[in-house]
Amino acid sequence: MSKLVDTLSQSWLNIQTSLFPWLSEELGELTAKQQELITTLELIRIEEFILSSYGYPGRPPEDRTAIARAFVAKMIYNIPTTRALLDRLNTDISLRRICGWERKSDISAEWTFSRAFTEFSESHLPERVHESLIKAYYQGEIVGHNSRDSTAIEAREKPLKKEKVIKVPIKQRVRSCFLPTLSARMG
Repeated sequence: MSKLVDTLSQSWLNIQTSLFPWLSEELGELTAKQQELITTLELIRIEEFILSSYGYPGRPPEDRTAIARAFVAKMIYNIPTTRALLDRLNTDISLRRICGWERKSDISAEWTFSRAFTEFSESHLPERVHESLIKAYYQGEIVGHNSRDSTAIEAREKPLKKEKVIKVPIKQRVRSCFLPTLSARMG
């Protein structure tokens, strides 16, 4: 566990002392969300997990590094759709530059994002990043967690007996139109 703490402490120190001041000079004052995004991108280093397709025949695809960084930004900013992410990238200069695009015209089209997100999903990019982080920081460590649910559950050994419903017989009313005939028979 100390390896993880030492590594995170060193990374955080580097981010705070050198990266944030440099980015603040370049981009202006950073918001808390932007700092969270930068810290996350710096720790996970998603660029290392992007498969290169250069050297294959045909037109090379758009650079997936910036799109992968935007993929992480979409999760951190809780942006629900790719269209909303593109709108945000077109209006937020700092976010656009953090992801890796200098100008609006550099941002890929929506269908490119869609194809790239599908590729990331099919190549299990988030799972591979998570697995590498676990291997890097917890290899050889035993992590024990005990989760208990303390929700009260009402239960009985035997089910309760149901009360029998007693039907009360309903007395039929004698209609007034039959009264003369009944009295004639009786009398």
